[in-house]
Amino acid sequence: MQKNQTIRIGFIGAGSICQTRHLPGLAKIDHVEVVAVCNRSRESAQRVAQTFGIADIHDNWQELVARDDLDAVFIGTWPYMHSEMAQAVLRSGKHCFCQARMCMDLPEAREMLEVAQSHPQLVNMICPPPMRMPFEPWVQRMIREGRLGELTLVELRVADGSNLDMSTLSWREDVRYSGLQMLLMGIFAETLNAWIGPYETLSANLRIPLPTKTLADGTAVEVQVPQVAVISGQLACGALCVEHHTGLATEPVMQLTIHGTTGTMQYSFGDTIRFAKMGEALAPVDVPAQLQRGWTVEQDFVQAVRAAMTGATWRVTPDFAEGMQYMQKVQAVHDSARLGRAMPLESPYL
Repeated sequence: MQKNQTIRIGFIGAGSICQTRHLPGLAKIDHVEVVAVCNRSRESAQRVAQTFGIADIHDNWQELVARDDLDAVFIGTWPYMHSEMAQAVLRSGKHCFCQARMCMDLPEAREMLEVAQSHPQLVNMICPPPMRMPFEPWVQRMIREGRLGELTLVELRVADGSNLDMSTLSWREDVRYSGLQMLLMGIFAETLNAWIGPYETLSANLRIPLPTKTLADGTAVEVQVPQVAVISGQLACGALCVEHHTGLATEPVMQLTIHGTTGTMQYSFGDTIRFAKMGEALAPVDVPAQLQRGWTVEQDFVQAVRAAMTGATWRVTPDFAEGMQYMQKVQAVHDSARLGRAMPLESPYL
């Protein structure tokens, strides 16, 4: 591969995050060209192509994947198509970027990972949650260097009003498109895994307090995706963990508190991060710029692709292996709620 060789990319699905993040991000990178797009309708694909200067429109995604002039494909559809598309992209010899959430359930995740492992020369990446930015380097350093001591308790509270509109059913509330995904649990599962590590065992209770919605046209639809979830258990690091998730809140809250034997850290996502040594009051932290990391998702993927194309070592986060770990949690949460008992996150999930 020549140093300045252009990397050619296709998009399958170009919705909100693709138009606000990925396409503008790629446009800022030298020697990268988005050359093809396939959306849910030709009309929407044409609008995206015109806005972002994309030359070719495809009416079905298989045609786009089959092209022999693409180096990589971004998958921006809802989770119900991620597994089939990602496997097809990798089998076609192209690098694969998959929008979050990873897929519908654990069996699909396992298939995606198996195909990725059978094509180790190809980059596989899942879009990381924005909650990991900008303070992930600082948080990871605090934990790694033992500034909190031995971790004892992790508390996560996530509340918003995403399920309160009784006249609409978004794809996130529709099990046909979201599978076992629910609320913002998956986004924060990836964040917890990256910062603290996975669960060893967990128990979960799930509820759907508003089981029926009446759409604007008068159609009554059943809601099958949980609207409230409480998860608790022990992490592999030994700390206990409690999570509260709801989409039925009038006031949004996104807060993570990590307690240790020598200190406590509390992060109100999108706002402030506070820290206190044992016995002291929490106080805001002025995180040094060198321990912050902004949104570099598109650059990370492109750099990994360039490395892979020259045979060099590449690393992205999260990749399909990390996604598999998070999907183990998703599956265990549903299994625990269904069976009424604690679930291990090892066998039979690995």
